[in-house]
Amino acid sequence: MYPLKLQPLYDKTIWANDRLSTMRGLKETGIGTSWEVSAHKTAKNVILNGEYAGQTLYDLIQANPRAMLGEKTESQLLRLAFLDAKEDLSIQVHPYDEYAHEHENDEGKTEAWYILAAEEGATLVAGTTNPDQSIIKDAVASDHVEDYVRKVPVSAGDFICIDAGMLHALGKGILALEVGQNSNITYRFYDYHRKNKDGSERELHIEKSFDVADFTLEAKKIVSGVCDHWQDQTKMLVDRREFSVLQADVENSYTLHCDKQRFYCLSNVGKDCVIRYQGTEMRFAYTESIFIPAACEDVEIVGNTRVLISYVK
Repeated sequence: MYPLKLQPLYDKTIWANDRLSTMRGLKETGIGTSWEVSAHKTAKNVILNGEYAGQTLYDLIQANPRAMLGEKTESQLLRLAFLDAKEDLSIQVHPYDEYAHEHENDEGKTEAWYILAAEEGATLVAGTTNPDQSIIKDAVASDHVEDYVRKVPVSAGDFICIDAGMLHALGKGILALEVGQNSNITYRFYDYHRKNKDGSERELHIEKSFDVADFTLEAKKIVSGVCDHWQDQTKMLVDRREFSVLQADVENSYTLHCDKQRFYCLSNVGKDCVIRYQGTEMRFAYTESIFIPAACEDVEIVGNTRVLISYVK
């Protein structure tokens, strides 16, 4: 096994900006989502490099579960994506594991966002200002949902974790990396009466949203700022059952010591750099994510950059 480069999966969305398209040199515009690491049954990245080029990450995991995942199971896989928002995303909620298993044949979804760029005054929704479900139900009935959502100002370098069951929405003017459980279940709670091209409003999932929503949940923002004076330091951004994310600011070189028990996902949120592995080098570009199978030996990151290291402990 070796570090795996993956072909992103791009989706057009109603709320998309073109920052991601411009950075990636894409001809298509309106790309709101780019799945960077996914082995979900609905979205399977193709491997770009080495012996396994042309295979999907999903198929390689099915064929070599121990070498790819170590002691982790398929249900513990992570999905990483970029979200590029020109307009506010819908206010939504993800189910917790037990509900998703019973009703959706999927995993629950706790997720986290690292903010790569944000326009001045940008905010996101994370939770509500009132924990009383009856108050929120009245707000839905009277079309006053926006009066009860908690808006969090964000800037580049901020990080926030969104529990399953928390109402949330990425705001306009934000480019974010999302790290989350391997799930594709989203319940849309409110969408600003936004219209599709045919003039209809997008479907809402009110009943299921209330089934899983916990209006007492609160999110804590972690502020790191933009890294421009490089020095070797690490910061644990989140460390929980679903996943951990370690922020590594790299000056010249950083070694990821792999332990054969788990896979890792590396995301470059700083500057272009290089990965060295067993005498070979590969380019590790800004905004690129790389999957490190559990069977890999130590991986060295060479350059001056910031890397997010996502894994399941």
